[in-house]
Amino acid sequence: MDYSRWSKRALIERLQNLDKLVGTLEPETATNTDIVMVTTGEVDSTTPKRSRPPMKFDFSNFPKRKVAFKFSYFGWAYHGLARQGNALESEEKRLVESEFPTIEGEVFRALAACKLIEDESSCDYSRCGRTDRGVSGFGQVIALYVRSAGQYISDEEVEAELAKGTDASRITRDEQNGGRAVLLPLVERELPYVNMLNKTLPPAIRILAWSPVMPEFNARFSCRSRFYRYFFSEEGLDIGAMKEAALKYLGVHDFRNFCRLDPAKQISNFERNVLDIAINPVAAQVSFVGDGQSAQGRWWQLELKGSAFLWHQVRCMMAILFHVGQGLEEPSIVDKMLDVENMDGKPEYEMACDVPLVLADCSFDAADVQWIHMRNPGVDFGNMMGLDRAISHEWGQLNTRAVIASALLQNLRNTAVPMQSENSEGADQLELTPWTQCRDKLIRSELASRSRIVLGGGDIKHVKVYQPMVKRRRADPVHSRNKKWFERKGDGKRVKTSSEQTE
Repeated sequence: MDYSRWSKRALIERLQNLDKLVGTLEPETATNTDIVMVTTGEVDSTTPKRSRPPMKFDFSNFPKRKVAFKFSYFGWAYHGLARQGNALESEEKRLVESEFPTIEGEVFRALAACKLIEDESSCDYSRCGRTDRGVSGFGQVIALYVRSAGQYISDEEVEAELAKGTDASRITRDEQNGGRAVLLPLVERELPYVNMLNKTLPPAIRILAWSPVMPEFNARFSCRSRFYRYFFSEEGLDIGAMKEAALKYLGVHDFRNFCRLDPAKQISNFERNVLDIAINPVAAQVSFVGDGQSAQGRWWQLELKGSAFLWHQVRCMMAILFHVGQGLEEPSIVDKMLDVENMDGKPEYEMACDVPLVLADCSFDAADVQWIHMRNPGVDFGNMMGLDRAISHEWGQLNTRAVIASALLQNLRNTAVPMQSENSEGADQLELTPWTQCRDKLIRSELASRSRIVLGGGDIKHVKVYQPMVKRRRADPVHSRNKKWFERKGDGKRVKTSSEQTE
């Protein structure tokens, strides 16, 4: 407002009016939006207006459809896939989720933010594989009902659509929509689910594709097989012995000695079918830091395919393979541990590290799932380009950190340190020697006095005397542990459901 042409009297009156108005307000509430600039004959057009409260989103105006999402995640920053109850149900649950974040908690926050679900309890949610803290996923799958761009139609309109030749599969009627008929849109006109969620999710979690599914589809029970990978360095390992031992897992076996038992689950059947297993070198396309000419720089992966797995089964299987690879056990130890008649209690051993484990893929019948990666196939590559850029950025940051750590380690190894040596006359003297030479000498000396157990992911455990697996203390037999738990807790304790019993 231009005050340059106002008279002195008018300016005084203006200030007095403003002073009276401001004086009626509490200091903490006197904000720009509380002061309305009013004068005799003029209104300040620049005064900010009060913002209207956001309108509540009415989900009843929109039909739902059941879909499956395939997504990836780096699990090392999260406390596992599964959330603890309904993560968004209450302030207490939200606080727990913020302190101990989970993959599902992030996914449900994104679904709610995009107004794709109204709440967690009514969307018929199911997951394919439950991964633990630190474990990553390349092809995890969930299924649930989400908001659709479709429309409700009357019975007369249903007949009219069918008469026009509309595909009958586009017309659905289920309980989630109150039994009302819904005309689903063509794929290119459906909501851009992948784009919407990836704009909201943290960079470590990416939706890769979506698929329409039938109302009876369940991500866990409809899955035909799960495929895991476990990445490890060759350093200190006999790969040939590990391959020999790994093949012994193939087929249907009782894996009670290769899992973590929770008596609260009251599991009695530990038979699982390993459909395929192999130890292969990491593909050349996967970049890594290290000298490929050295064992430390050569990387391998256990590739494991099965219909279902027990809790921590893959990490326990991998732990025994590490023992074999280091020469601490013979490959035949796998046969002995699979023979539950003679080894009816699990020996005490530490399972392999969680970080190198990846749920690489989940397989379904082609009739159940048809993954959609782009809205207009062959035309719209926006989703794929966005995914490529996001994952490349994550890879770039992690690879940069690996290079920096590698450079620091190299500096350390090249540092000259004083080391005792004998001169030509046999007397001891100090001589500057690269630390890498001192280190190698110390490691050889260390291995002569104690055993070194590789656990994967850079984790190593040292023990003074290695105890062979068959001579170790064992847990009580499964039936005994289950009975003790049930007698102690009684009938009042809920036994965990079968969906909580697998990895």
